[in-house]
Amino acid sequence: MSKRSARAAFGGSDTKKFKQSTLGFEDKLSASGNWNESSNLLIYKDPNAKPSSKVLALDLDGTIITTASGRVFAVNANDWKLLSPKITDILKKYTDDGFAIVIISNQGGLEKDSNRRIPEFKMKFNSIAAKLGVPLRGYFATSNDRLRKPRIGMWETLESDNDGIDINLMESIYCGDAAGRDARGNVKKDHSHCDRLFALNVGITFKTPEELWDGNDTGYSTYPLLFDVTKFRDSFDDGVDPVPSTLKDLKSSVLVIMVGFPASGKSTFCNNYLQNIGFQIVSRDTIKDMKKCISTCQNLLKSGSSVVIDNTNVDASSRSSFLNVAKNLGIPAYACVLKTSLDHARHNEVFRQITCKDHSKISSMVFNMMKSKYQAPTKKEGFTDIFEIPFIPKHSSQTHR
Repeated sequence: MSKRSARAAFGGSDTKKFKQSTLGFEDKLSASGNWNESSNLLIYKDPNAKPSSKVLALDLDGTIITTASGRVFAVNANDWKLLSPKITDILKKYTDDGFAIVIISNQGGLEKDSNRRIPEFKMKFNSIAAKLGVPLRGYFATSNDRLRKPRIGMWETLESDNDGIDINLMESIYCGDAAGRDARGNVKKDHSHCDRLFALNVGITFKTPEELWDGNDTGYSTYPLLFDVTKFRDSFDDGVDPVPSTLKDLKSSVLVIMVGFPASGKSTFCNNYLQNIGFQIVSRDTIKDMKKCISTCQNLLKSGSSVVIDNTNVDASSRSSFLNVAKNLGIPAYACVLKTSLDHARHNEVFRQITCKDHSKISSMVFNMMKSKYQAPTKKEGFTDIFEIPFIPKHSSQTHR
């Protein structure tokens, strides 16, 4: 399987039909591009923009433009200026070298009050395109879905919209200011690392604006990614049995308590491994009431079954009631701790949103709360032993890999 197909799991091209958008005041601008839009994507096309196997793709805000007012956010559609006076000459050089110039940008702020903001944005970008002076295309994600960076939905839309020409990933570039860099002198830390991740997910070279416009290496590569899915994908072994030998071929009942962040792989481990060797799963997600979870656990253990508690159980207090049940029944208790990091779990959560439409979104607040509450399990709590469990994904489709 190719790296490209593995990265495709981050997003997909949107299949909704586009409608042609015409706004009278846009015709007064000098840019010659046409706009198409769906509920979650705006596309700008200059008729003179020719598809190519080589693409120079760029973010917009903080990469091509900044505010003229000096404020963090633009005060109106006219509050912008080019980030560098070198931009137009450099883009012309890339165009002359056969590159297609493509803007790929998250514009989630347009979703709210879209009837006003989208026409204003189109007018603004028409002015920017005219200023840049090169034929270009633009893709702008307006929702938090599979099209939004670092997911690659906009790139896949570009690929399907390239007149049948395959894009050469080795020769293509993505430039953006969100590289995950810490504060540098008088420069504030980057607001995110989504541009760098986007380039990684697509499989193309990444450059910061400082590199592209000024030739300065800002050392972004020295700032490690909190979670690099490509390294994980290339390193994990889905042929490994993650079940500790102690939990196999049991002669009597045991209690297992899962410990891990949301989306860390607890239910996957329970459903695909422990349940297959006879464990009964007790989950608050299905039972809802905590007291019922405890009583169900107790009754199952009394009946001779082995039980696994499939909740986050990130602190000692959330584990204590179940440990007391095991202690009172004289049954050994084991902790199975998912080795999935917080940032890996966040990645898994986004993946679930993309691949499972019925899945409820878990907010950043919940992840942060779990992180602050987290207490590693210890034998002092009453565990007979504690096992670390690797995250082993189970994909329903090869494209998800």
